[in-house]
Amino acid sequence: MHISLRQLRAFIAAVETGGFTRAAHRLHLTQSAVSMVIRQLESEVGLPLFNREGKRITPTEMGLQLVPIAKRMLDDLDRIAISASDVRQLQRGSLRFSAPDLLACTLIPPALAAFSARHPQVSVQIVDTALGDIPAAVSRGVVEFGIGPDRPSDPGVERTFFRKVAIQFVCSSTHIAARKRSMRWSDTRDDPWICYPSTFEQDIRDAMWQNGRAQRMEDATVVEHLPTALALAGHGLGVTTAPDYARALRRDLRLSFIPLVEPSIERTFYVYHRKGHLLSPAARAFLDELM
Repeated sequence: MHISLRQLRAFIAAVETGGFTRAAHRLHLTQSAVSMVIRQLESEVGLPLFNREGKRITPTEMGLQLVPIAKRMLDDLDRIAISASDVRQLQRGSLRFSAPDLLACTLIPPALAAFSARHPQVSVQIVDTALGDIPAAVSRGVVEFGIGPDRPSDPGVERTFFRKVAIQFVCSSTHIAARKRSMRWSDTRDDPWICYPSTFEQDIRDAMWQNGRAQRMEDATVVEHLPTALALAGHGLGVTTAPDYARALRRDLRLSFIPLVEPSIERTFYVYHRKGHLLSPAARAFLDELM
């Protein structure tokens, strides 16, 4: 059985108006078109739906049974249309994404505040996680998209360019270098260093020791997380490096961020999303805000 929504609309219009001509006026169709659609519906059902008495029609017993079913189906369709419209216009919906924990607390909040002010009915879920977990969260469907550097991902995940992220020298705001416009790696060789695991780690090691680093790596202060390294640097316990988006923390932690040159080091960050899946209106609007 192949019953169309057009047939159901014509059927309900005929029941409510009591005639095919009046139903045609309501639906902006010709009377013959409505009659034809009703005949098609009767053919699909296998029984007559109307008693035809001249120009007057009344539902048959089968027609009376079909009325509440058809109205429920049309009501459900209307609710779907309203819901889809709300999602398109960001009157409802959800925003689910993943980002590295430091990026999630620096670059994300201003963009999310602007997005939420415009679209307060959209719910938000942020999975702030380790860099390597972002493609996997997208692949499992835990989030709609993720933001992070180059990381292995399965064939069901693809990525698009987000932004270039540069590494900067970080020291206390009272450090002798705090007011410099840029720093060569060779200028950092005598400062006590604070190390942490990083996507930039090998490039940083190469840059430091190829430019006359005096301190041995074994003598550096080692921590597990970048926020800890930044807090220690803010108290004058050493210097470190950080991606440029961490500059949002400089005032609270009393830090100076200085561009590093000779060589400059940067990484490309991407937006990861499932292959073949279009981003939702909420995701597209938020990424536009973030860009």
